[in-house]
Amino acid sequence: FVVSHSVTANDDAVCIKVKDTLTALQRLAAHHRGRFDIPVIGITGSNGKTIVKEWLYQILSPTFSVVRSPKSYNSQIGVPLSVWQIDASHDIAVIEAGISKPDEMEKLSEIIRPTIGVFTNIGPAHGKNFDSIEQKINEKLKLFGGDIKSCVYCADQPEVAAAMRNAGINTFSWSRNDRNADLYIKDISRNGNTTVSAIYKGEDVETVIPFIDGASIENAIHCWCIALIFNIPDDIIKERMSHLESIEMRMELKAGINNCLVINDAYNNDRNALSIAL
Repeated sequence: FVVSHSVTANDDAVCIKVKDTLTALQRLAAHHRGRFDIPVIGITGSNGKTIVKEWLYQILSPTFSVVRSPKSYNSQIGVPLSVWQIDASHDIAVIEAGISKPDEMEKLSEIIRPTIGVFTNIGPAHGKNFDSIEQKINEKLKLFGGDIKSCVYCADQPEVAAAMRNAGINTFSWSRNDRNADLYIKDISRNGNTTVSAIYKGEDVETVIPFIDGASIENAIHCWCIALIFNIPDDIIKERMSHLESIEMRMELKAGINNCLVINDAYNNDRNALSIAL
């Protein structure tokens, strides 16, 4: 037992007294992370972290042994518990990180030490705890330290793009507007599912996803970028993305009675998440 106050225990128990049990948990997890030299994908942003994490698992796990954060374990406690799952059998770790106020991300960054990053988007969640949207972005960017080789983001979000340039982070950008992006999205066509056409390294590429809402398309393109970074062949990417599955209680669309649809997004409770769902 790791405790912060003196306790009386029987002879079968070992108690380690520390000043702060959360700090002890985080330091222990950071030490555990340091035992493994594998690609670690760190995901942050206002929305979409869990879906991107789960979809990356669906795309990467047939090729690699992948460990990922359970459910939405992205907090000061959830992150160390997630990292603790890494063992010698894993090729890749996918860990999500969320913050609600300044000065939280540095601790998570020391635990995760991502080598590849994903910045999903920026929205108003937890906005009252930050002085500006720029401060919130910069706080989230603290996840990506010196070990980062590439960070995926959408260049069509001007505040995020500006922060990426100022931070000097190695990036992998995608955009519907900027032809100089690493992945330039030429066309998005919806017809029961969604076909996304793009240019990557001067070549035409295409993928299909079984969703038509804007949030799912954005999340899927983030995953597409990661698959390209890992040099997964285009035909395999297309096949796996065409079979992406919805995540329970995360923008989960269900058939209701009287020709109604029920959107189960129970893990989110802010107005921006509601607008995305609608």
